[in-house]
Amino acid sequence: MNLQISTRAIVYIKISVLFLLMASTSFAWDIDLSRRRKNVTKTEGAPTNKATAKESDLGFFENILPAGTPAQEIVILSTASGFVPKTVRVKKDTAYTVYVVNVNDKEKNVSFILDSFSEHHGTYFGKITKFEITPKKEGIYSFMCPETSAEGRMVVYIGDTPVRALSSQGE
Repeated sequence: MNLQISTRAIVYIKISVLFLLMASTSFAWDIDLSRRRKNVTKTEGAPTNKATAKESDLGFFENILPAGTPAQEIVILSTASGFVPKTVRVKKDTAYTVYVVNVNDKEKNVSFILDSFSEHHGTYFGKITKFEITPKKEGIYSFMCPETSAEGRMVVYIGDTPVRALSSQGE
C-alpha cells in the first residue's frame, strides 16, 4: 500500500512540475504589437527588383508552371543483351530528360557513358538515373557501358530533316 501511494505521489509531482514548466514558458511568448505600422502606402510595399515585379504580375498557374516548352523524356534500359533502344533519335536545340534504368540482374552496378555530352553516371539495378541534355550540334554520338561492352547511338537531327533520311545515310 505504501508503495502504491508513493508511486502515485511521484506521478502527481511529475505532472505538477511539467504543468508549471509549460505554464512558465507560455508567459515567455509575449507578442509586441506596438511596432505595427498603421498605414502602408502602395509604393512602400511594391517590389523594387524588376524581376520580382514581373513574377508578381504573373497569375497563379504561370508562377507554378514554367512558360517554356517542357523537356521531352527518353528512357534507355540497360539489359543483359545491351541497351534498349539501341538507337535514340533527338532533335537539335530541344531539351530532353534522359532516364537510364539498369534492369540487368547479372551486372547490378554498371556505368552509362554519353561522352559527347559529358554525361557519366553509375546505374544500379532497379534504380533510375536521370539527367538532362540539350543537343546543340547534329550528328551521330555513341553511348556505352564499359562493364558489359554494350553500345548504343544517339542521332541528333535538324528540325526539318526527316528521320528516314538520316536512317538511310548508313546508320
